[in-house]
Amino acid sequence: MIQESIVIFLSLLLIVPISWAINNPLIELSSREELAKIAGYGEEKLSTVFLHGTLLCGHTPHPVPGASVAVFCGTSGPGRVRKSSWAKNVTNENGEFIIDVPSHLHANIHDPNLCHIQILHLPKDYSLCHHHSFTKRKSFTLTSSNIGVRVYTTPTIYLTSKASSRV
Repeated sequence: MIQESIVIFLSLLLIVPISWAINNPLIELSSREELAKIAGYGEEKLSTVFLHGTLLCGHTPHPVPGASVAVFCGTSGPGRVRKSSWAKNVTNENGEFIIDVPSHLHANIHDPNLCHIQILHLPKDYSLCHHHSFTKRKSFTLTSSNIGVRVYTTPTIYLTSKASSRV
């Protein structure tokens, strides 16, 4: 008796989702790719997310213009980072950067365990700045949201001077 009830219960669990899918015109008329597109995944941009930050260096912090800064999302390591899992830009004369985050990373941008900032390259004039000193993952703060556009800000990135790190 108990076994029959379990079998009937499991059968109902399997039949209900199938009958829902059969009677749902969205499922019937859409391919897997179309459903992913409707859900907001994939390469087509349905919204815009920017990440803003500032890069400073030295004991008396000064801006670092011309540095390459990237946001990485997902797991990384030898052979595990895909080009599509990151986006980059260059700092301006005030050391500020704005990165246009690819749409397939939008859902993860707020999680410091999944997304973080990394300094890729510093200009020769700033070779005394120690970019390996920046290793902490910090969460990004949502600072603006308006009709499909979200702007997140990362805390100011302070790099130490190689000369001052030896003292």
